[in-house]
Amino acid sequence: MPANQKLIKQTDQCVMCGLCLPHCPTYLISQNEGESPRGRISLIKAFAEGSLTASPSLENHLQSCTGCMNCQSVCPAKVPYQEIIDQGRELYRGQQRITDRLLHGISLNLLGHSWGHSLLGIASHLKTLAPIRMKIALSRYRPARIKSTASSSQAITLFPGCTGNVFDQETLSCSMTVLKALNINVQVPADVLCCGALAQHSGHTTKAQHQLRKFSDYLHQQENHACISFASGCGQQLGSFASKYNYRHYDIHDYLAEHSHIDKMAFNPLAKKVLVHVPCSQGKVSMDNMLKLLRLIPDIHLLGYNGEMLCCGAGGMQLLTPRKSNLDLLNKKIALVEKSQPDIIVSANIGCTLHLLNGLNYINPDIAKKNIEVIHPVTLLSRQLQP
Repeated sequence: MPANQKLIKQTDQCVMCGLCLPHCPTYLISQNEGESPRGRISLIKAFAEGSLTASPSLENHLQSCTGCMNCQSVCPAKVPYQEIIDQGRELYRGQQRITDRLLHGISLNLLGHSWGHSLLGIASHLKTLAPIRMKIALSRYRPARIKSTASSSQAITLFPGCTGNVFDQETLSCSMTVLKALNINVQVPADVLCCGALAQHSGHTTKAQHQLRKFSDYLHQQENHACISFASGCGQQLGSFASKYNYRHYDIHDYLAEHSHIDKMAFNPLAKKVLVHVPCSQGKVSMDNMLKLLRLIPDIHLLGYNGEMLCCGAGGMQLLTPRKSNLDLLNKKIALVEKSQPDIIVSANIGCTLHLLNGLNYINPDIAKKNIEVIHPVTLLSRQLQP
């Protein structure tokens, strides 16, 4: 079956019942049918059939989807929305101007290759010339690489993803500290390896499978065919393909919470308000385990969003090229931060972290003065860990 025919057949599964609408963050914030799951499905179907041509409006609706997959989880018809939106973006990418495709490919390769990391290292010294959103990202970049705590092939692989060594070295280092405290041998890949999530959800499905296969091959060269991830987006991708590529994957919160000695670890008290941001890519089990770990810190005061518009609008590449709905979601999130007045925000997704930092620093000047930290939950655990 031709690719377009398969896509059209998948879109026909949607009966346009609208049960997904109350669960779609971009629709709730915009009340625009084109920003809803069924609206995007209709647009993709028309585009695949040739009755709709490429346009900035179509691109905006396709790209603004944050990939939270709330719609897919509540759909009574079991419509494969994730596949539809990925294929729709891939189809649209094929009709973009060659310059747009080239720029998009470069942005992906900056993160997924060692030469890209070298360029980012150079750019980090030129922050005064960078756009605002790039400044926020580059402000976390530190070019020194994290070394493994073990060289044995029996050590478990800690997966930093394509962003860990670039934008989230503190989380990478703190994850290794906590794992080492539990006498767990950890190794970090020397080469830049990617799970393929950014590529897949940007319409580069072939590239995504190549990146997954490359990481799988690396794991199969190790005696321990297992990995731990600390970024929820990577974790979702690696968990989805673990059985296909025959490796074991653990989210770091699950791995730590289920360790037999975790309750024996001692943490220093923290009498601060900590706002817990739950990324859309973090499953309920991982969320529960994350909360279980944070409650090990004495005197900590955990705050939640009370179910109000959980999505921050980052959604992968939307962090770099946000649409109006994505920025409106961020504004709503920052308003909730202002209401709760936390000392620290924790998030298990680097995309959400950078997006929130952008909001905290540039949306509300009063909040910016408070210098609220946005860090990974494991970073907070590591900071409070008693020697």
